[in-house]
Amino acid sequence: MFERRIFERIPVKLPVRLIDLDNNRELEATACDVSAKGLGIVGGGYLESGSRVELWLNMADRNEPFYSRGTVVWSESQRSGEYKGGISLEKAEFMGLHRIFRR
Repeated sequence: MFERRIFERIPVKLPVRLIDLDNNRELEATACDVSAKGLGIVGGGYLESGSRVELWLNMADRNEPFYSRGTVVWSESQRSGEYKGGISLEKAEFMGLHRIFRR
């Protein structure tokens, strides 16, 4: 499989709050990896591919949550009953996500 990602993914385990803008609902999940342009999530509920979301990532540094907007690129059901998915951020977030590296 050809890797299309430009930025390296960093494994994390951080709570994330999402608002599905297309269906006007709020979900909670866990970010399992992040990059400057996206994040992988697990938990919450099903998010349809193409859905627009707002998200607040609770950072380990205990400061204000990291806020961004993005689009769900993929979402699938897991055997555990949870959902796993990937979100592409609207813009590369180098400065906002640098806080992850200061753990």
